[in-house]
Order: sequence, then C-alpha cells, then structure tokens
Amino acid sequence: MRSYNIRLPREIEVDIFNLPKDFEEKVKQAFREYTDGTAKDYRDCDRLGFVDCCVRHINGGKYSYDVVDEKVKSFISSQWEEYGQLDNKDDVYSVDFMADCYAEGVRNAVLCSHFGSDDHHIYDQIQRVLVQVITIVMNYEE
Repeated sequence: MRSYNIRLPREIEVDIFNLPKDFEEKVKQAFREYTDGTAKDYRDCDRLGFVDCCVRHINGGKYSYDVVDEKVKSFISSQWEEYGQLDNKDDVYSVDFMADCYAEGVRNAVLCSHFGSDDHHIYDQIQRVLVQVITIVMNYEE
C-alpha cells in the first residue's frame, strides 16, 4: 500500500492513504485550539483561515520571504551557470521577477494545487483529505 505523509496545523501529520481512526477528532481539536479565544461571531472567518493554514502547511509551510529568497538564489545561480557572470543584478528588482514571485505565491495558496507533487495519485488523494478537513471544520460546532 502507498504511503505519503502531509503536515497539517497544530503538529498533525498523517498518511494520506491511511488516515488514523481518530482523524476527525484530531482535526476538531486542532480547530478548537486554532479558534481558542475568538468570539463565535468570527467563527466563519476562523474556518476559512484554518483552511488557508492547512493549504500552507501541505505546501511546506514556506513563508513569502523564503520563497523569494529561493527564487533570487535560483536566478543568480542560473545566470552564473549559463553566462559565467551576473549580467544585470537589477533584474531581480524587475516587474517580471516580482510578478513571478507573486504567481508562485498564488500557486501555493490555491485549494486545487498539486501540492508539490506531479504524481496525480498523490495530489488527488491530498485533495480528498483536504475536502474531509474542510467538511469537518465547516460542520464544527461547540
């Protein structure tokens, strides 16, 4: 049987092909902790925020600064490998480069992303698990 682990908020790590029997309770507990201290009037906002947090965790939990840092390093490295020099270091300040960084952030934030895997069996299953998380969170009541 296949195995592929993902991380969710509040230190939950699960095998997407073999969810634990207490998966629903773990998600409820994580959501309960996530919303601790928030007024019930803001519960829907918390639900959406928790789902966003799940997507971010599944995508590796990278922060914007880290993604931009990786892209700058990759750009400099590719320039060096291809040309043996940096033709114009200001290219990393260009609108095109900024747009590329923004697009990368958008790709990592959408619910229907591939979550870093080109294996459709993996990302299809991740999406199924995410739908379960969304269902649990949307139906959550104290």
